[in-house]
Amino acid sequence: GMATPMSIAIASGLGAKHGILVKNGLVLETLSKVTHFVFDKTGTLTEGKISVAHCHVAQNALIADVLCKAAAVERYSEHAVAKAIVGEAEKQQRHFRDVTVTDFHATAGLGVSANIEGQVVLLGSAEWLIRNGIMLHDLLLKKTHEHEAQAMSCAHCAIAGEHLAVFALTDQLRADAQQMVNELRAADISMTLLSGDRQPVAEAIAKQLGGMAVIAEVLPQDKDQVIQQLQQSGAIVAMVGDGINDAPALIRADVGIALGSGTDVSVESADIVLMHNELNKVRQATLLSRRTLRTIKQNIGLSFVYNVIMVPLAMAAMVTPVVAAITMPISTLLVVGNAARIRNLFKES
Repeated sequence: GMATPMSIAIASGLGAKHGILVKNGLVLETLSKVTHFVFDKTGTLTEGKISVAHCHVAQNALIADVLCKAAAVERYSEHAVAKAIVGEAEKQQRHFRDVTVTDFHATAGLGVSANIEGQVVLLGSAEWLIRNGIMLHDLLLKKTHEHEAQAMSCAHCAIAGEHLAVFALTDQLRADAQQMVNELRAADISMTLLSGDRQPVAEAIAKQLGGMAVIAEVLPQDKDQVIQQLQQSGAIVAMVGDGINDAPALIRADVGIALGSGTDVSVESADIVLMHNELNKVRQATLLSRRTLRTIKQNIGLSFVYNVIMVPLAMAAMVTPVVAAITMPISTLLVVGNAARIRNLFKES
């Protein structure tokens, strides 16, 4: 009766002490069996601190005017890319807040649209512009391909039906991302990078991390379907994410892991929350789950051995009441003591 709950209680307490908040102790058993980790890119493998690295405009456009109108529209969006463009406008002291914007509309995973002085302004992916009947500028498209090969995402801007600018956005890998990927790879665990970014950008990030499977250009509402497909192939999947778009995938996965800096929705949807936003905690959580499962098995084994020996002896009247009174709590102490050894896990590592 104490073999499993005692081990889970000690493991959960140890995890909390090291910034690994386990909402449901039983999920530790599932995590110990995970064969495939899926990682969101922005804000999970990367820091999520997006900034504008380059801004290219068509020959017939002024960068100051385009940036001003782009920031005026993007200030109504909560997306990280929008915040980066607004931040760049503020850095260059553009008076975009004085611009009147109407008919603002955002389409998840694609972009935004609005109206400024009778002109329709579009900001988002190249696909977003194409869907709205915009012909892409050859030179800007060439710049896009160059930056995407360098792991930079690109946001396009069209004003009054003409493709006028492209913003190249940079986001640094987390300092501990490489170590975590190396440790998971050494443990023979498969990994996939899941992103809504363009394929070249996601592949460039994966290459920086030593290579892993890449599934890119996935719309937010389709991420959970990717998880389902992996599960149907026989994989036991853990999803690591931080954004509101990751919530369905976190719920769908066998184990959902969210960074504490993520949105409230993602934290609420996850089974495990990494409070200090350190990716090395992913590997620590895996080690903790495996040690916990091993300890549970050991405890059950101890309990069976005790009962196999002592119950027949008691039935044969070969155990005195005094001996029985002594050996019964000893068996309990063995289980508790063995479970307590879990606390030495991170000291050993």
